[in-house]
Amino acid sequence: MKSLLMKTTVIIIQFQRLTKLNNITLNTILNMKTINRIQLFLFLSLISFNLMAQEIVTDTAKRDIRQNLTENVIISTQFDPVVNEAMKISDNPSIFDTSFATPNFQYQIMNNVFPTKYEVEEIKPAMVRGEPISMLYNGNVRAGIGTYLTPYFEAIYSETRNKSLLYSIGARHYSSHWSIDDYAKNHFANNDINIYGKKIWNKFFVDAKAYYNNSINYYYGFNNDSLNIDNSDFRSVWHNVGFKTNYESLFRNQDALNHKLSFSVEDISGKWGTNELKFQFDAQASKRFELFDQDKQLLGLIFSYLHYFNNFDASILTNAPYFSTKVIPLDLIANPSQSYNTGLVSVKPYFDFKVDKFQLHTAIDFVAEMGQNKDFYIYPTAIVYFPIIPKKIYFDGGLIGNIERVSLNTLRIENPYISPYLNIKTTSNYKLFAKLNSTFSNKLGINVEAGMQNFTNRHFYIHDSLAQYNNIFNLTYDDAIRYYIKAHFEYNIIKVFALSLDAELQSFKTDKLAFAYYEPTFSTSLSLQYIISNKLIFDFIPVFKTGMKAIYLGQEKTLDPIIDINMNVEYKYNDQLSFFVKLNNLAFQRYQEYYNFPSQKFMGMIGASFSF
Repeated sequence: MKSLLMKTTVIIIQFQRLTKLNNITLNTILNMKTINRIQLFLFLSLISFNLMAQEIVTDTAKRDIRQNLTENVIISTQFDPVVNEAMKISDNPSIFDTSFATPNFQYQIMNNVFPTKYEVEEIKPAMVRGEPISMLYNGNVRAGIGTYLTPYFEAIYSETRNKSLLYSIGARHYSSHWSIDDYAKNHFANNDINIYGKKIWNKFFVDAKAYYNNSINYYYGFNNDSLNIDNSDFRSVWHNVGFKTNYESLFRNQDALNHKLSFSVEDISGKWGTNELKFQFDAQASKRFELFDQDKQLLGLIFSYLHYFNNFDASILTNAPYFSTKVIPLDLIANPSQSYNTGLVSVKPYFDFKVDKFQLHTAIDFVAEMGQNKDFYIYPTAIVYFPIIPKKIYFDGGLIGNIERVSLNTLRIENPYISPYLNIKTTSNYKLFAKLNSTFSNKLGINVEAGMQNFTNRHFYIHDSLAQYNNIFNLTYDDAIRYYIKAHFEYNIIKVFALSLDAELQSFKTDKLAFAYYEPTFSTSLSLQYIISNKLIFDFIPVFKTGMKAIYLGQEKTLDPIIDINMNVEYKYNDQLSFFVKLNNLAFQRYQEYYNFPSQKFMGMIGASFSF
């Protein structure tokens, strides 16, 4: 019993010592300022391990004590051990404040100037490759010589880089001095001189053009071998001189009152005492305004005055018996000097209305005719425009009404074998049409138009019954209705390839005439250009027209179809010098545009062009 008490006391004392040791150790650890958290964790783990070991040792000692006890002990009272050296642990861990006060820094500002040198590196101007500014030459001379002794010459000089003043002067000569077999002399010559100038101000510009044209043609539609007629007796010579000037605002302010003014005078005279003097004055004003909070609308007015003075002096024909008895009208034989005039005054208000994607152009033309005929006309116009597929396909169609008087100069250019004594009438025209315009890309475009035209006094060409050899044309008028459909196709690759195709199908219904004279049912033309390395340019231009009908000596005549194939080749030696070759009528056809006036079978020309 005593031994048991002693062992128990020793264990308690050892536990107390261990507890004191642990307390001292813990205080020491907490009071250490230099140990980190990882060392603290390892140390605590070691202490836990020692405690577990002591517990195992204590259990073993108890087991040994129980084995060594040999005597029986009878406890009459409850065991109450007393620990004399027990003491309470009352030390708390100390927490040290780790924040530090910011020290006060003292400094002084030193004002020192350090010189610096800054150099800007030069930026070279950027240049877009492939788009250098090319040299622009002011003058160009182009000349060539062709088969049938056909000389060609053209020269032009212009100023185009001045932003405020532009001008140009040009001259052209083209002639042929070889006759077609089995026909009378059929030489021709055309000479042109043009002068143009344009002055641009801030809000408007003024331009003017003066021109002169001289043409020589022969009425060669007969065989002169057995007649022995002097060539001058069937030669036609025309002189045409004109002047035109324009004043026009630049439309820089869309809301301002914009206006245009133009005046022109033209005089054409023929060898056989024929003269036509033309005056024309046009004025236009327009203003944009907003209506019903919609898009801008356009309201305008056009005023036009056109007058022709025609004079015939047949007394000059006394020295030309060929004309005096067979060509001139009978009333001119009785009264050699005659004159008549035709005047047209037009007042045309118009209104362009736009709502959303729809645009409508409406106008009413009030026209008064003076001179031979005195009458008053009203012609309405209504055209609608809108996109079917935005930016792809557009519709354009409606009604257009107008009246016109064709000039003598236009007629003699269209038909060089026209009689110098013509009674020209005004022509009324109502046109009902529908058009589809398509721009699938900036390279491809297709336009198709179909419509109907109702003419009053539409002119047709007919052989003059007073001409001794039926080789001079006159005018005949008739009311007619024309149905047509035409198409235009183009495809362009800049400086590489360009294709343009035009085709037209038409049909006439005349009132008095059996058919429309010299009007083809179908016509088409192709223009194909191919450029190789900006040096070699090929142009292929074929033209086709179906056979036309005419009346000759009271009989109906059908002309053969026209197949005219043309090709041009140009080689650019450099920016200034180039060479060209022109080949016309490669089908070798002696086709006729007017009955008994055939063309040469083939014509070739070679030449050069020089810029300066």
